[in-house]
Amino acid sequence: MKKKFLLMISLVGLVFSWQLMQIKQVMADSKVKVVTTFYPVYEFTKGVVGKDGNVSMLIKAGIEPHDYEPSTKDVEKIQDADAFVYMDDNMETWAKDVKKSIKNDKPAIVKATGNMLLQAGTEEHEHEEGEEKSGHEGHHHEFDPHVWLSPYRAISVVENIRDGLSKAYPDKASTFKSNAA
Repeated sequence: MKKKFLLMISLVGLVFSWQLMQIKQVMADSKVKVVTTFYPVYEFTKGVVGKDGNVSMLIKAGIEPHDYEPSTKDVEKIQDADAFVYMDDNMETWAKDVKKSIKNDKPAIVKATGNMLLQAGTEEHEHEEGEEKSGHEGHHHEFDPHVWLSPYRAISVVENIRDGLSKAYPDKASTFKSNAA
């Protein structure tokens, strides 16, 4: 009798564990998997998505976003994600090629600058010996994509991320809206 009772308890425990795993899987599947490019985009996106998603960043700390070239593995991460958020084609110059290479409707692609008018870019110039370098030397932008440095424009970036993700995931739009606020 004891053996039957212990066997029944073991079976109930096994079924209960299986159900918990199924619930965890459903909850994980309901989260939006978002890949972002570099830190400001990552932070803004993480704030908008909140607990309704998993946000990752391609360009790790210490890597210059202007010089970054995505690996095949990085492109695969983007393609496997539910959404890809980047700042602007003038910042991530490689994003245009990646967008062309994606063959399916997934991921939703969100340009954080949206239709924002960007200021004219900077001219590339050599620094004289002893002249202080700003950390942005050696590159040039036709249009200046560093919009997150302006608090006013950063608000627009967050709103563009919110709107792009809301369009792709209307069932989560109210959450994105309240998180963005």
